[in-house]
Amino acid sequence: MIRLPSRARVYWLPLVAIGLFVILLFFSLMRLGEVEKTMRSHVDENMLWVIAQAQLASHRLQEAVHRHAMNDPDAQPEQRLDVLYSRLTLMDQGPQRRYIRALGFEPLLDDTLEQLAQIDSLLPLFLLDELTSDDMYRNIQPLLTTLNRMANAVMMAEWESTGQRLDDYRDSLMQVIYSAVGILVTGLLLALLLLWALSKRRQAQEALTQHLDHLEDVVSARTQDLEEQRRRLADSINTAPDGFAAFSANGQLQLINSRLAQLLPETERIFSPSTPLPDVVTRLCQTCVSTSATLPLHQASSQCDIELAGGEWRQLTLRRTPSGGHVMRLADITPYKKAAIALENALERERGVSDFYRSFAAMVSHQFRTSLAVIDSGLQRLMRHPTGYTTEERKARYQRLRDTATHMTELVDASLLTAQLDAGQVRSYQQPHDLIQLARKACHLHQETSDNDRLPINLVLPPALKTLQVSCDKALTEHIIDNLLTNARKYSRSGHPINIELSHDAHWAYCRVSNQGDAIPSAEQPHIFERFYRGANGADQQGLGLGLNIARTLARIQQGELVLLSSTPEATTFQLTLPQAQTQSDTRCNKESIC
Repeated sequence: MIRLPSRARVYWLPLVAIGLFVILLFFSLMRLGEVEKTMRSHVDENMLWVIAQAQLASHRLQEAVHRHAMNDPDAQPEQRLDVLYSRLTLMDQGPQRRYIRALGFEPLLDDTLEQLAQIDSLLPLFLLDELTSDDMYRNIQPLLTTLNRMANAVMMAEWESTGQRLDDYRDSLMQVIYSAVGILVTGLLLALLLLWALSKRRQAQEALTQHLDHLEDVVSARTQDLEEQRRRLADSINTAPDGFAAFSANGQLQLINSRLAQLLPETERIFSPSTPLPDVVTRLCQTCVSTSATLPLHQASSQCDIELAGGEWRQLTLRRTPSGGHVMRLADITPYKKAAIALENALERERGVSDFYRSFAAMVSHQFRTSLAVIDSGLQRLMRHPTGYTTEERKARYQRLRDTATHMTELVDASLLTAQLDAGQVRSYQQPHDLIQLARKACHLHQETSDNDRLPINLVLPPALKTLQVSCDKALTEHIIDNLLTNARKYSRSGHPINIELSHDAHWAYCRVSNQGDAIPSAEQPHIFERFYRGANGADQQGLGLGLNIARTLARIQQGELVLLSSTPEATTFQLTLPQAQTQSDTRCNKESIC
Protein backbone atom coordinates (compact mmCIF):
# COMPACT_ATOMS: atom_id res chain seq x y z
CA MET A 1 0.00 0.00 0.00
CA ILE A 2 1.38 3.41 -1.00
CA ARG A 3 1.67 5.80 1.90
CA LEU A 4 0.76 9.33 0.87
CA PRO A 5 2.79 12.19 2.34
CA SER A 6 1.36 14.24 5.17
CA ARG A 7 -0.07 17.73 4.70
CA ALA A 8 3.20 19.30 5.88
CA ARG A 9 5.23 17.35 3.34
CA VAL A 10 2.75 18.16 0.61
CA TYR A 11 3.46 21.86 1.02
CA TRP A 12 7.13 21.67 2.10
CA LEU A 13 8.55 19.59 -0.75
CA PRO A 14 7.16 21.69 -3.66
CA LEU A 15 8.30 24.87 -1.95
CA VAL A 16 11.84 23.54 -1.57
CA ALA A 17 11.91 22.38 -5.19
CA ILE A 18 10.58 25.70 -6.47
CA GLY A 19 13.06 27.63 -4.30
CA LEU A 20 15.97 25.54 -5.54
CA PHE A 21 14.77 25.94 -9.11
CA VAL A 22 14.60 29.72 -8.74
CA ILE A 23 18.02 29.94 -7.08
CA LEU A 24 19.73 27.86 -9.76
CA LEU A 25 18.01 29.74 -12.52
CA PHE A 26 18.95 33.10 -11.00
CA PHE A 27 22.54 31.98 -10.55
CA SER A 28 22.75 30.81 -14.17
CA LEU A 29 21.33 34.03 -15.48
CA MET A 30 23.68 36.05 -13.30
CA ARG A 31 26.75 34.16 -14.57
CA LEU A 32 25.59 34.50 -18.17
CA GLY A 33 25.08 38.18 -17.59
CA GLU A 34 28.59 38.56 -16.25
CA VAL A 35 29.99 36.74 -19.28
CA GLU A 36 27.98 38.92 -21.63
CA LYS A 37 29.11 42.06 -19.81
CA THR A 38 32.73 40.94 -19.98
CA MET A 39 32.40 40.20 -23.70
CA ARG A 40 31.00 43.65 -24.31
CA SER A 41 33.71 45.47 -22.35
CA HIS A 42 37.05 45.02 -24.17
CA VAL A 43 39.04 48.11 -23.39
CA ASP A 44 42.24 46.38 -24.44
CA GLU A 45 40.86 45.55 -27.89
CA ASN A 46 39.70 49.14 -28.21
CA MET A 47 43.16 50.29 -27.12
CA LEU A 48 44.80 48.00 -29.65
CA TRP A 49 42.72 49.60 -32.40
CA VAL A 50 43.57 53.13 -31.21
CA ILE A 51 47.36 52.49 -31.03
CA ALA A 52 47.26 50.77 -34.44
CA GLN A 53 45.44 53.77 -35.95
CA ALA A 54 47.92 56.16 -34.36
CA GLN A 55 50.87 54.12 -35.72
CA LEU A 56 49.28 54.06 -39.19
CA ALA A 57 48.67 57.84 -39.04
CA SER A 58 52.35 58.44 -38.17
CA HIS A 59 53.56 56.38 -41.13
CA ARG A 60 51.14 58.24 -43.43
CA LEU A 61 52.48 61.53 -42.11
CA GLN A 62 56.01 60.40 -42.94
CA GLU A 63 54.84 59.34 -46.41
CA ALA A 64 53.10 62.72 -46.94
CA VAL A 65 56.32 64.55 -45.99
CA HIS A 66 58.25 62.44 -48.48
CA ARG A 67 55.66 63.06 -51.25
CA HIS A 68 55.69 66.79 -50.54
CA ALA A 69 59.47 66.76 -50.84
CA MET A 70 58.98 65.10 -54.25
CA ASN A 71 56.68 68.03 -55.18
CA ASP A 72 53.46 65.94 -55.14
CA PRO A 73 50.54 68.42 -55.00
CA ASP A 74 48.21 65.80 -53.36
CA ALA A 75 50.55 65.04 -50.45
CA GLN A 76 48.66 67.20 -47.85
CA PRO A 77 50.99 66.71 -44.83
CA GLU A 78 48.84 69.14 -42.77
CA GLN A 79 45.80 66.81 -43.02
CA ARG A 80 47.92 63.78 -42.04
CA LEU A 81 49.27 65.70 -39.08
CA ASP A 82 45.69 66.53 -37.96
CA VAL A 83 44.67 62.87 -38.18
CA LEU A 84 47.73 61.83 -36.12
CA TYR A 85 46.97 64.55 -33.63
CA SER A 86 43.34 63.30 -33.22
CA ARG A 87 44.54 59.69 -32.64
CA LEU A 88 47.03 60.72 -29.97
CA THR A 89 44.43 62.98 -28.35
CA LEU A 90 42.05 59.98 -28.15
CA MET A 91 44.82 57.97 -26.45
CA ASP A 92 45.27 60.79 -23.93
CA GLN A 93 41.64 60.68 -22.71
CA GLY A 94 39.52 58.46 -20.46
CA PRO A 95 40.11 54.71 -20.22
CA GLN A 96 42.85 54.74 -22.92
CA ARG A 97 45.15 56.86 -20.77
CA ARG A 98 44.38 54.73 -17.69
CA TYR A 99 45.21 51.62 -19.71
CA ILE A 100 48.54 53.14 -20.87
CA ARG A 101 49.28 54.19 -17.29
CA ALA A 102 48.68 50.59 -16.17
CA LEU A 103 51.23 49.38 -18.76
CA GLY A 104 53.81 51.96 -17.53
CA PHE A 105 53.91 53.96 -20.80
CA GLU A 106 52.36 57.20 -19.51
CA PRO A 107 55.72 59.10 -19.71
CA LEU A 108 56.20 57.85 -23.29
CA LEU A 109 52.71 59.13 -24.16
CA ASP A 110 53.55 62.55 -22.74
CA ASP A 111 56.85 62.59 -24.71
CA THR A 112 54.96 61.59 -27.86
CA LEU A 113 52.53 64.50 -27.40
CA GLU A 114 55.46 66.90 -26.93
CA GLN A 115 57.15 65.54 -30.07
CA LEU A 116 53.89 65.96 -31.98
CA ALA A 117 53.66 69.57 -30.80
CA GLN A 118 57.23 70.15 -32.04
CA ILE A 119 56.41 68.61 -35.43
CA ASP A 120 53.32 70.83 -35.60
CA SER A 121 55.52 73.91 -35.14
CA LEU A 122 58.08 72.74 -37.75
CA LEU A 123 55.56 71.73 -40.44
CA PRO A 124 54.85 75.33 -41.64
CA LEU A 125 58.59 75.89 -42.12
CA PHE A 126 58.80 72.70 -44.11
CA LEU A 127 55.88 73.70 -46.28
CA LEU A 128 57.66 77.02 -46.99
CA ASP A 129 60.82 75.10 -47.97
CA GLU A 130 62.71 76.65 -45.07
CA LEU A 131 63.23 73.18 -43.62
CA THR A 132 64.46 70.09 -45.51
CA SER A 133 62.80 66.74 -45.58
CA ASP A 134 65.73 65.16 -43.70
CA ASP A 135 65.13 67.54 -40.80
CA MET A 136 61.47 66.49 -40.75
CA TYR A 137 62.47 62.79 -40.87
CA ARG A 138 64.73 63.25 -37.87
CA ASN A 139 61.86 64.78 -35.86
CA ILE A 140 59.26 62.19 -36.97
CA GLN A 141 61.45 59.11 -36.43
CA PRO A 142 61.45 59.25 -32.57
CA LEU A 143 57.65 59.48 -32.71
CA LEU A 144 57.47 56.35 -34.88
CA THR A 145 59.79 54.47 -32.56
CA THR A 146 57.76 55.35 -29.46
CA LEU A 147 54.47 54.33 -31.09
CA ASN A 148 55.97 51.02 -32.17
CA ARG A 149 57.04 50.26 -28.58
CA MET A 150 53.61 51.14 -27.25
CA ALA A 151 51.91 49.00 -29.94
CA ASN A 152 54.07 45.97 -29.03
CA ALA A 153 53.25 46.39 -25.33
CA VAL A 154 49.51 46.68 -26.02
CA MET A 155 49.63 43.57 -28.21
CA MET A 156 51.32 41.55 -25.45
CA ALA A 157 48.79 42.77 -22.85
CA GLU A 158 45.95 41.85 -25.21
CA TRP A 159 47.25 38.27 -25.55
CA GLU A 160 47.47 37.87 -21.80
CA SER A 161 44.02 39.41 -21.28
CA THR A 162 42.50 37.17 -23.92
CA GLY A 163 43.90 34.05 -22.26
CA GLN A 164 42.54 35.14 -18.86
CA ARG A 165 39.09 35.80 -20.36
CA LEU A 166 39.01 32.37 -21.94
CA ASP A 167 39.73 30.77 -18.55
CA ASP A 168 36.95 32.84 -16.95
CA TYR A 169 34.53 31.90 -19.75
CA ARG A 170 35.32 28.20 -19.27
CA ASP A 171 34.69 28.42 -15.50
CA SER A 172 31.45 30.29 -16.01
CA LEU A 173 30.30 27.77 -18.63
CA MET A 174 30.88 24.87 -16.26
CA GLN A 175 28.93 26.63 -13.51
CA VAL A 176 26.06 27.23 -15.90
CA ILE A 177 26.10 23.55 -16.96
CA TYR A 178 25.94 22.43 -13.31
CA SER A 179 23.09 24.86 -12.70
CA ALA A 180 21.24 23.53 -15.76
CA VAL A 181 21.57 19.99 -14.41
CA GLY A 182 20.18 21.18 -11.07
CA ILE A 183 17.32 22.93 -12.85
CA LEU A 184 16.55 19.74 -14.77
CA VAL A 185 16.46 17.71 -11.56
CA THR A 186 14.18 20.17 -9.78
CA GLY A 187 12.00 20.32 -12.90
CA LEU A 188 11.56 16.55 -12.83
CA LEU A 189 10.69 16.75 -9.14
CA LEU A 190 8.11 19.44 -9.84
CA ALA A 191 6.67 17.39 -12.69
CA LEU A 192 6.18 14.40 -10.35
CA LEU A 193 4.52 16.63 -7.79
CA LEU A 194 2.31 18.08 -10.51
CA LEU A 195 1.21 14.61 -11.63
CA TRP A 196 0.37 13.70 -8.04
CA ALA A 197 -1.55 16.98 -7.62
CA LEU A 198 -3.50 16.35 -10.84
CA SER A 199 -4.50 12.94 -9.52
CA LYS A 200 -5.76 14.47 -6.29
CA ARG A 201 -7.48 17.20 -8.27
CA ARG A 202 -9.33 14.63 -10.39
CA GLN A 203 -10.59 12.92 -7.25
CA ALA A 204 -11.70 16.27 -5.84
CA GLN A 205 -13.45 17.15 -9.08
CA GLU A 206 -15.41 13.93 -9.01
CA ALA A 207 -16.54 14.69 -5.46
CA LEU A 208 -17.31 18.28 -6.41
CA THR A 209 -19.32 17.16 -9.43
CA GLN A 210 -21.52 15.03 -7.24
CA HIS A 211 -21.99 17.91 -4.82
CA LEU A 212 -22.78 20.31 -7.68
CA ASP A 213 -25.42 17.96 -9.04
CA HIS A 214 -27.08 17.99 -5.65
CA LEU A 215 -26.83 21.80 -5.45
CA GLU A 216 -28.29 22.18 -8.94
CA ASP A 217 -31.32 20.19 -7.90
CA VAL A 218 -31.75 22.38 -4.82
CA VAL A 219 -31.20 25.61 -6.80
CA SER A 220 -33.59 24.50 -9.53
CA ALA A 221 -36.35 23.88 -7.03
CA ARG A 222 -35.63 27.20 -5.29
CA THR A 223 -35.53 29.04 -8.65
CA GLN A 224 -38.93 27.70 -9.59
CA ASP A 225 -40.34 28.96 -6.29
CA LEU A 226 -38.72 32.39 -6.77
CA GLU A 227 -39.93 32.59 -10.38
CA GLU A 228 -43.46 31.84 -9.26
CA GLN A 229 -43.22 34.54 -6.60
CA ARG A 230 -41.77 36.98 -9.16
CA ARG A 231 -44.57 36.20 -11.59
CA ARG A 232 -47.17 36.87 -8.94
CA LEU A 233 -45.40 40.11 -7.98
CA ALA A 234 -45.16 41.21 -11.65
CA ASP A 235 -48.87 40.51 -12.13
CA SER A 236 -49.64 42.59 -9.07
CA ILE A 237 -47.45 45.45 -10.32
CA ASN A 238 -48.91 45.35 -13.85
CA THR A 239 -52.46 45.49 -12.53
CA ALA A 240 -51.69 48.31 -10.08
CA PRO A 241 -53.30 51.72 -10.77
CA ASP A 242 -49.90 53.45 -10.51
CA GLY A 243 -46.79 53.14 -12.66
CA PHE A 244 -43.75 51.32 -11.25
CA ALA A 245 -40.11 50.91 -12.30
CA ALA A 246 -37.43 48.98 -10.40
CA PHE A 247 -33.67 49.66 -10.63
CA SER A 248 -30.75 47.55 -9.42
CA ALA A 249 -28.01 48.71 -7.04
CA ASN A 250 -25.87 49.88 -9.99
CA GLY A 251 -28.77 51.93 -11.41
CA GLN A 252 -29.83 49.60 -14.27
CA LEU A 253 -33.51 49.16 -15.12
CA GLN A 254 -34.86 45.79 -13.96
CA LEU A 255 -38.66 46.01 -14.19
CA ILE A 256 -41.29 48.37 -15.58
CA ASN A 257 -45.05 47.91 -15.71
CA SER A 258 -47.42 48.81 -18.54
CA ARG A 259 -49.24 51.45 -16.50
CA LEU A 260 -46.12 53.64 -16.50
CA ALA A 261 -46.26 53.98 -20.31
CA GLN A 262 -49.88 55.22 -20.00
CA LEU A 263 -49.03 57.83 -17.38
CA LEU A 264 -45.82 59.20 -18.93
CA PRO A 265 -45.02 60.19 -22.56
CA GLU A 266 -41.82 58.99 -24.27
CA THR A 267 -41.50 56.08 -21.84
CA GLU A 268 -39.35 53.98 -24.20
CA ARG A 269 -36.83 56.81 -24.63
CA ILE A 270 -36.65 57.68 -20.93
CA PHE A 271 -36.63 54.13 -19.51
CA SER A 272 -34.34 52.38 -21.98
CA PRO A 273 -32.58 49.29 -20.51
CA SER A 274 -29.12 50.79 -21.02
CA THR A 275 -29.93 54.11 -19.31
CA PRO A 276 -28.80 54.35 -15.64
CA LEU A 277 -31.06 55.79 -12.95
CA PRO A 278 -29.43 59.29 -12.77
CA ASP A 279 -29.91 59.75 -16.53
CA VAL A 280 -33.51 58.50 -16.26
CA VAL A 281 -34.24 61.17 -13.63
CA THR A 282 -32.55 63.85 -15.81
CA ARG A 283 -34.54 62.89 -18.93
CA LEU A 284 -37.73 62.75 -16.89
CA CYS A 285 -37.19 66.32 -15.63
CA GLN A 286 -36.41 67.51 -19.18
CA THR A 287 -39.64 65.98 -20.50
CA CYS A 288 -41.77 67.68 -17.85
CA VAL A 289 -43.05 71.23 -18.04
CA SER A 290 -42.18 71.89 -14.38
CA THR A 291 -41.33 70.04 -11.16
CA SER A 292 -42.05 70.94 -7.56
CA ALA A 293 -38.71 69.65 -6.20
CA THR A 294 -35.60 67.66 -7.06
CA LEU A 295 -35.06 63.92 -6.50
CA PRO A 296 -31.79 63.31 -4.60
CA LEU A 297 -30.72 59.70 -5.14
CA HIS A 298 -28.78 59.46 -1.88
CA GLN A 299 -31.89 59.82 0.31
CA ALA A 300 -33.91 56.82 1.45
CA SER A 301 -37.12 58.34 0.10
CA SER A 302 -37.91 61.45 -1.98
CA GLN A 303 -41.03 62.76 -3.68
CA CYS A 304 -42.02 65.54 -6.06
CA ASP A 305 -44.93 66.61 -8.29
CA ILE A 306 -44.28 66.97 -12.03
CA GLU A 307 -46.37 68.78 -14.62
CA LEU A 308 -46.75 67.29 -18.10
CA ALA A 309 -47.83 68.89 -21.34
CA GLY A 310 -51.58 69.42 -21.47
CA GLY A 311 -51.89 70.41 -17.81
CA GLU A 312 -51.64 66.86 -16.39
CA TRP A 313 -49.85 66.24 -13.10
CA ARG A 314 -48.03 63.19 -11.76
CA GLN A 315 -46.61 62.41 -8.32
CA LEU A 316 -43.16 60.82 -8.53
CA THR A 317 -41.85 58.86 -5.54
CA LEU A 318 -38.37 57.30 -5.37
CA ARG A 319 -37.52 54.87 -2.56
CA ARG A 320 -34.31 52.99 -1.85
CA THR A 321 -34.55 49.26 -1.23
CA PRO A 322 -32.53 47.38 1.44
CA SER A 323 -30.37 45.86 -1.33
CA GLY A 324 -29.28 49.31 -2.55
CA GLY A 325 -31.63 49.51 -5.56
CA HIS A 326 -34.50 51.94 -6.12
CA VAL A 327 -38.22 51.66 -6.80
CA MET A 328 -39.93 54.49 -8.70
CA ARG A 329 -43.69 55.05 -8.35
CA LEU A 330 -45.70 57.35 -10.63
CA ALA A 331 -49.27 58.26 -9.67
CA ASP A 332 -51.86 60.36 -11.52
CA ILE A 333 -52.75 63.34 -9.32
CA THR A 334 -54.23 65.54 -12.04
CA PRO A 335 -57.72 65.87 -10.43
CA TYR A 336 -56.26 66.67 -7.01
CA LYS A 337 -53.68 69.08 -8.46
CA LYS A 338 -56.25 70.89 -10.58
CA ALA A 339 -58.50 71.21 -7.57
CA ALA A 340 -55.58 72.57 -5.51
CA ILE A 341 -54.61 75.01 -8.29
CA ALA A 342 -58.22 76.13 -8.67
CA LEU A 343 -58.48 76.63 -4.93
CA GLU A 344 -55.20 78.55 -4.88
CA ASN A 345 -56.34 80.74 -7.80
CA ALA A 346 -59.65 81.37 -6.04
CA LEU A 347 -57.83 82.36 -2.87
CA GLU A 348 -55.50 84.60 -4.89
CA ARG A 349 -58.46 86.24 -6.60
CA GLU A 350 -60.14 86.64 -3.23
CA ARG A 351 -57.03 88.32 -1.85
CA GLY A 352 -56.89 90.54 -4.94
CA VAL A 353 -60.52 91.49 -4.58
CA SER A 354 -60.02 92.20 -0.88
CA ASP A 355 -56.98 94.35 -1.64
CA PHE A 356 -58.92 96.06 -4.41
CA TYR A 357 -61.88 96.91 -2.19
CA ARG A 358 -59.59 98.22 0.52
CA SER A 359 -57.83 100.44 -2.03
CA PHE A 360 -61.18 101.27 -3.63
CA ALA A 361 -62.60 102.34 -0.29
CA ALA A 362 -59.66 104.65 0.32
CA MET A 363 -59.38 106.11 -3.20
CA VAL A 364 -62.90 106.10 -4.57
CA SER A 365 -64.46 107.46 -1.42
CA HIS A 366 -62.21 110.49 -1.71
CA GLN A 367 -62.99 110.92 -5.42
CA PHE A 368 -66.74 110.48 -4.87
CA ARG A 369 -66.79 112.95 -1.95
CA THR A 370 -64.89 115.47 -4.08
CA SER A 371 -67.27 115.04 -7.03
CA LEU A 372 -70.36 115.13 -4.83
CA ALA A 373 -69.04 118.23 -3.09
CA VAL A 374 -68.57 119.93 -6.49
CA ILE A 375 -72.11 118.99 -7.54
CA ASP A 376 -73.60 120.03 -4.20
CA SER A 377 -71.86 123.40 -4.14
CA GLY A 378 -72.81 124.11 -7.76
CA LEU A 379 -76.46 123.27 -7.15
CA GLN A 380 -76.57 125.39 -3.94
CA ARG A 381 -75.24 128.42 -5.83
CA LEU A 382 -77.86 127.96 -8.56
CA MET A 383 -80.57 127.63 -5.91
CA ARG A 384 -79.45 130.75 -4.00
CA HIS A 385 -79.13 132.84 -7.16
CA PRO A 386 -81.60 131.40 -9.65
CA THR A 387 -81.66 134.60 -11.70
CA GLY A 388 -78.27 136.04 -10.88
CA TYR A 389 -76.33 134.36 -13.75
CA THR A 390 -76.23 135.02 -17.43
CA THR A 391 -77.10 132.37 -19.92
CA GLU A 392 -73.40 131.67 -20.66
CA GLU A 393 -72.48 131.45 -16.97
CA ARG A 394 -75.41 129.17 -16.29
CA LYS A 395 -74.43 126.97 -19.28
CA ALA A 396 -70.81 126.76 -18.02
CA ARG A 397 -71.95 125.75 -14.53
CA TYR A 398 -74.31 123.13 -15.95
CA GLN A 399 -71.45 121.76 -18.09
CA ARG A 400 -69.19 121.57 -15.04
CA LEU A 401 -71.83 119.64 -13.09
CA ARG A 402 -72.31 117.33 -16.09
CA ASP A 403 -68.54 116.71 -16.37
CA THR A 404 -68.38 115.87 -12.67
CA ALA A 405 -71.23 113.38 -13.02
CA THR A 406 -69.54 111.88 -16.08
CA HIS A 407 -66.32 111.53 -14.10
CA MET A 408 -68.19 109.69 -11.34
CA THR A 409 -69.66 107.35 -13.95
CA GLU A 410 -66.17 106.67 -15.33
CA LEU A 411 -64.91 105.94 -11.81
CA VAL A 412 -67.70 103.42 -11.23
CA ASP A 413 -67.12 101.78 -14.64
CA ALA A 414 -63.36 101.52 -14.08
CA SER A 415 -63.84 100.06 -10.58
CA LEU A 416 -66.36 97.51 -11.79
CA LEU A 417 -64.15 96.49 -14.73
CA THR A 418 -61.16 96.08 -12.40
CA ALA A 419 -63.22 93.91 -10.07
CA GLN A 420 -64.33 91.77 -13.04
CA LEU A 421 -60.71 91.37 -14.15
CA ASP A 422 -59.65 90.30 -10.67
CA ALA A 423 -62.49 87.79 -10.51
CA GLY A 424 -61.61 86.38 -13.92
CA GLN A 425 -65.00 87.31 -15.37
CA VAL A 426 -63.65 89.13 -18.44
CA ARG A 427 -63.27 86.86 -21.47
CA SER A 428 -61.78 87.63 -24.85
CA TYR A 429 -63.85 86.56 -27.85
CA GLN A 430 -61.27 87.05 -30.55
CA GLN A 431 -62.20 87.33 -34.20
CA PRO A 432 -60.58 89.00 -37.21
CA HIS A 433 -61.15 92.77 -37.14
CA ASP A 434 -59.70 95.64 -39.13
CA LEU A 435 -57.49 97.67 -36.79
CA ILE A 436 -57.68 100.66 -39.16
CA GLN A 437 -61.47 100.81 -38.82
CA LEU A 438 -61.26 100.47 -35.03
CA ALA A 439 -58.73 103.33 -34.83
CA ARG A 440 -60.83 105.57 -37.11
CA LYS A 441 -63.94 104.91 -35.04
CA ALA A 442 -62.09 105.82 -31.82
CA CYS A 443 -60.80 109.05 -33.40
CA HIS A 444 -64.32 109.98 -34.63
CA LEU A 445 -65.89 109.35 -31.20
CA HIS A 446 -63.26 111.42 -29.40
CA GLN A 447 -63.67 114.32 -31.80
CA GLU A 448 -67.48 114.23 -31.38
CA THR A 449 -67.49 114.03 -27.57
CA SER A 450 -64.66 116.55 -26.99
CA ASP A 451 -65.31 120.15 -26.01
CA ASN A 452 -64.63 123.22 -28.11
CA ASP A 453 -60.96 123.16 -27.28
CA ARG A 454 -60.51 119.64 -28.63
CA LEU A 455 -57.15 118.66 -30.08
CA PRO A 456 -56.80 117.34 -33.64
CA ILE A 457 -56.16 113.58 -33.99
CA ASN A 458 -54.07 112.38 -36.93
CA LEU A 459 -54.25 108.78 -38.16
CA VAL A 460 -50.95 107.85 -39.87
CA LEU A 461 -50.93 104.79 -42.18
CA PRO A 462 -48.29 103.26 -44.49
CA PRO A 463 -48.99 104.24 -48.12
CA ALA A 464 -49.86 100.73 -49.34
CA LEU A 465 -51.81 99.66 -46.24
CA LYS A 466 -55.56 99.44 -46.94
CA THR A 467 -56.61 97.00 -44.24
CA LEU A 468 -54.91 95.53 -41.17
CA GLN A 469 -56.66 92.42 -39.89
CA VAL A 470 -55.92 91.52 -36.27
CA SER A 471 -57.18 88.75 -34.00
CA CYS A 472 -58.83 90.61 -31.14
CA ASP A 473 -61.98 91.29 -29.12
CA LYS A 474 -63.55 94.36 -30.66
CA ALA A 475 -64.96 95.82 -27.45
CA LEU A 476 -61.75 95.27 -25.46
CA THR A 477 -59.57 96.75 -28.21
CA GLU A 478 -61.83 99.83 -28.52
CA HIS A 479 -61.59 100.30 -24.75
CA ILE A 480 -57.76 100.21 -24.90
CA ILE A 481 -57.53 102.74 -27.76
CA ASP A 482 -60.11 104.99 -26.05
CA ASN A 483 -58.06 104.96 -22.84
CA LEU A 484 -54.85 105.85 -24.72
CA LEU A 485 -56.59 108.72 -26.55
CA THR A 486 -58.14 109.99 -23.29
CA ASN A 487 -54.75 110.08 -21.57
CA ALA A 488 -53.15 111.72 -24.61
CA ARG A 489 -55.85 114.42 -24.62
CA LYS A 490 -55.40 115.03 -20.87
CA TYR A 491 -51.65 115.47 -20.94
CA SER A 492 -51.10 117.13 -24.35
CA ARG A 493 -50.02 120.73 -24.74
CA SER A 494 -52.63 123.09 -26.12
CA GLY A 495 -52.62 123.28 -29.91
CA HIS A 496 -50.48 120.16 -30.50
CA PRO A 497 -52.11 117.20 -32.31
CA ILE A 498 -52.41 113.59 -31.19
CA ASN A 499 -50.95 110.99 -33.61
CA ILE A 500 -52.12 107.40 -34.09
CA GLU A 501 -49.65 105.42 -36.20
CA LEU A 502 -50.43 101.89 -37.44
CA SER A 503 -47.83 99.40 -38.73
CA HIS A 504 -47.20 95.66 -38.83
CA ASP A 505 -44.62 92.92 -39.44
CA ALA A 506 -44.97 89.24 -40.35
CA HIS A 507 -46.93 88.26 -37.22
CA TRP A 508 -47.87 91.37 -35.21
CA ALA A 509 -49.78 94.61 -35.67
CA TYR A 510 -48.76 97.81 -33.85
CA CYS A 511 -50.83 100.84 -32.80
CA ARG A 512 -48.73 103.75 -31.48
CA VAL A 513 -50.46 106.71 -29.77
CA SER A 514 -48.27 109.81 -29.35
CA ASN A 515 -48.92 113.18 -27.73
CA GLN A 516 -46.73 116.24 -27.15
CA GLY A 517 -46.64 117.14 -23.47
CA ASP A 518 -44.45 116.91 -20.38
CA ALA A 519 -42.19 113.87 -20.37
CA ILE A 520 -42.83 111.12 -17.82
CA PRO A 521 -39.87 111.08 -15.36
CA SER A 522 -37.60 108.05 -15.66
CA ALA A 523 -38.21 107.07 -12.03
CA GLU A 524 -41.98 106.90 -12.65
CA GLN A 525 -41.93 104.98 -15.96
CA PRO A 526 -41.62 101.46 -14.40
CA HIS A 527 -44.71 102.16 -12.20
CA ILE A 528 -47.20 103.82 -14.53
CA PHE A 529 -48.97 100.50 -15.26
CA GLU A 530 -49.41 99.71 -11.56
CA ARG A 531 -52.88 99.94 -10.06
CA PHE A 532 -53.77 103.25 -8.38
CA TYR A 533 -50.41 104.77 -9.34
CA ARG A 534 -50.50 108.39 -10.41
CA GLY A 535 -47.43 110.35 -11.43
CA ALA A 536 -46.48 113.90 -10.65
CA ASN A 537 -47.90 115.09 -14.00
CA GLY A 538 -51.36 113.79 -13.10
CA ALA A 539 -51.75 115.50 -9.74
CA ASP A 540 -54.08 118.16 -11.22
CA GLN A 541 -56.07 115.65 -13.31
CA GLN A 542 -59.08 113.63 -12.24
CA GLY A 543 -58.71 109.85 -12.10
CA LEU A 544 -57.98 106.77 -9.96
CA GLY A 545 -54.83 105.52 -11.67
CA LEU A 546 -56.62 102.44 -13.06
CA GLY A 547 -56.77 103.24 -16.78
CA LEU A 548 -53.34 102.04 -17.94
CA ASN A 549 -53.48 99.01 -15.64
CA ILE A 550 -56.84 97.96 -17.11
CA ALA A 551 -55.65 98.63 -20.67
CA ARG A 552 -52.53 96.47 -20.28
CA THR A 553 -54.55 93.65 -18.68
CA LEU A 554 -57.05 93.74 -21.57
CA ALA A 555 -54.19 93.66 -24.09
CA ARG A 556 -52.62 90.62 -22.44
CA ILE A 557 -55.97 88.82 -22.35
CA GLN A 558 -55.89 89.06 -26.16
CA GLN A 559 -52.32 87.65 -26.34
CA GLY A 560 -51.06 91.20 -26.95
CA GLU A 561 -49.07 93.77 -24.99
CA LEU A 562 -49.19 97.46 -24.05
CA VAL A 563 -45.91 99.25 -23.30
CA LEU A 564 -44.53 102.76 -22.91
CA LEU A 565 -42.38 103.00 -26.02
CA SER A 566 -40.71 106.33 -25.21
CA SER A 567 -41.25 109.55 -23.26
CA THR A 568 -39.27 112.68 -24.15
CA PRO A 569 -40.02 116.41 -24.04
CA GLU A 570 -40.90 116.13 -27.74
CA ALA A 571 -43.40 113.24 -27.46
CA THR A 572 -44.72 110.45 -25.26
CA THR A 573 -45.60 107.27 -27.17
CA PHE A 574 -47.55 104.19 -26.04
CA GLN A 575 -47.59 101.07 -28.23
CA LEU A 576 -50.36 98.47 -28.39
CA THR A 577 -49.30 95.13 -29.93
CA LEU A 578 -51.89 92.63 -31.20
CA PRO A 579 -51.50 89.35 -33.15
CA GLN A 580 -52.37 89.50 -36.83
CA ALA A 581 -55.30 87.39 -37.99
CA GLN A 582 -54.46 84.55 -40.37
CA THR A 583 -55.73 85.02 -43.88
CA GLN A 584 -57.17 82.21 -45.99
CA SER A 585 -53.88 81.90 -47.91
CA ASP A 586 -51.94 81.59 -44.62
CA THR A 587 -54.36 78.91 -43.41
CA ARG A 588 -54.02 77.00 -46.70
CA CYS A 589 -50.20 77.17 -46.49
CA ASN A 590 -50.29 75.86 -42.91
CA LYS A 591 -52.50 72.94 -43.95
CA GLU A 592 -50.21 72.11 -46.87
CA SER A 593 -47.15 72.18 -44.62
CA ILE A 594 -48.90 69.88 -42.14
CA CYS A 595 -49.84 67.46 -44.93
